Amino acid sequence: MVRKEGNRWHYDFQIKRVRYRGSIPEARTKAEALVAEAQKRREVFEGTYGKPRGEAAFDHYAESVFLPWSKLNKRSWQTDAFHVAVLTHYFDGRSFREITPMLVEKFKRDRQRQMTQRDRQRSMASVNREIACLSKIFTLAIRDGKTDANPCVQVRKYKEDNERARYLTHEEERGLLDALTGPRAYLRPIIELAIHTGMRRGELLKLEWGWIDFARGCIHIPKHVAKSGKPRIIPMNSMVRDLLARLERERTGEIVFASNRTGKALTDIKRSFTAACKDAGLAGLRFHDLRHTAATRLGETGADPFVIAEILGHADLRMTRRYTHTNDDRKRAALEQLTKEAADVLPFAARKKG
Repeated sequence: MVRKEGNRWHYDFQIKRVRYRGSIPEARTKAEALVAEAQKRREVFEGTYGKPRGEAAFDHYAESVFLPWSKLNKRSWQTDAFHVAVLTHYFDGRSFREITPMLVEKFKRDRQRQMTQRDRQRSMASVNREIACLSKIFTLAIRDGKTDANPCVQVRKYKEDNERARYLTHEEERGLLDALTGPRAYLRPIIELAIHTGMRRGELLKLEWGWIDFARGCIHIPKHVAKSGKPRIIPMNSMVRDLLARLERERTGEIVFASNRTGKALTDIKRSFTAACKDAGLAGLRFHDLRHTAATRLGETGADPFVIAEILGHADLRMTRRYTHTNDDRKRAALEQLTKEAADVLPFAARKKG
């Protein structure tokens, strides 16, 4: 039933011996109050009574709540900012309730079909990262009582093929270094360090002289730069020590690889690296494959996987095993060993038979 107390209408009813009551501030007449009460009864039967209705605007929440949270809690907040720009454009004007699993599926399909700014097919991994960002926004919105369900839970991500087996042979390395002349010469020490330390591109481009300890022969990667969020120490071999000592004599600031134009750390080397790979005839090589090359060569020396994991900054040995695969020559040598063992066994078997 509904009743009026003062200037406000209230509802009060029971369903299966459970009492439901509350105010109806939007009702001005008894007829409006009865309609509101009927809606409350329907919510009880549908199981949505008392839950957030998801009427808050998605774009406003993503920009005013999620992004500030991301900036305070995530080192990758700038990537989230790019993702949010894409998501708010696609879901412009929609509330949380209007973003259904079917609509997320459509977003996934549309984004995968859409070409990038470089006129390339958008990767499935990129789409998955955008959906992951969307899912996190919904998770925070549920926490804040803005909605009660995450539609991304019902959407399957694309299957990614991340286990690349690409690494440089010594001949390919020489070809790549030979292509780093003229305007691209600044890339040579970066690539040489990547191959001989296993450092990530971001770590190399942010490298500061204060992180390099010539006395102890090591490079300190601070936790705010390391992908794992944990500091690590990379020993320098003789090649790395000589290279950094030569660069140190020419230093002009605190950043090791600073831009000649701005004096600040380099931010984009992809175009020069891609052009150098093309000139060297190296198809499908990414900068991250230089790290793979370092890990592979460490594995070929017989280094302990735990040692390799510490150098590379892996928290999980499964990642280390993925990088330190056995190359084809070692596989072939292992199989050849079987023929040697067979040669030792067969003459003995022949003598016994005779």
